[in-house]
Amino acid sequence: MSAPNRGSQSRIIGAPFLSLLFLLGAVIACSSGSSAKKCTATLNYDGKIFVGEGPSTDDATHFACNKYCRETDPGYEAIYGAWVDSPAGKAAGRPSKEEAIFKDKKLMDYVTVTCANECLAKIKDGKARAETKCE
Repeated sequence: MSAPNRGSQSRIIGAPFLSLLFLLGAVIACSSGSSAKKCTATLNYDGKIFVGEGPSTDDATHFACNKYCRETDPGYEAIYGAWVDSPAGKAAGRPSKEEAIFKDKKLMDYVTVTCANECLAKIKDGKARAETKCE
C-alpha cells in the first residue's frame, strides 16, 4: 500500500475549506439584506383599511389581501367557523383566525390563493383600491 501523495491530501483538506468558504459567502450575501427594499401596500376594501408589507409591490399587495381575507372575508369566516368546531380545530387548540391558517392547509389555501386572488381581481377591476410605496 502506498501513502497518499501530497496532491490528493491538498484536495481532501481543500474541499471542506472551499465548501465552508462558499457557505460563508452565501450567509454574508443573505444577511446583507438591510439595503433590500421594503414595500407597503394599503388596501381599501369595503371601506376598511388593510396593510401588507413585502419585498415588492406585488408581494405587499398580496399580503394586504391576505390580511383582508383573514380578518373580514365572509367566505373565510364560514370555513374557519366550521373548521374551528371540527375535531381537527379542537385538536389544534381552537386557534384564532389568524393562527388557524398555519394549522390547516385548506384554510391556508383559501386565504392565500382563493380569497387573495379574488381580492387582487377586485383591485384590478377598481372595486377595491390599493396603494403601494417602496423604500
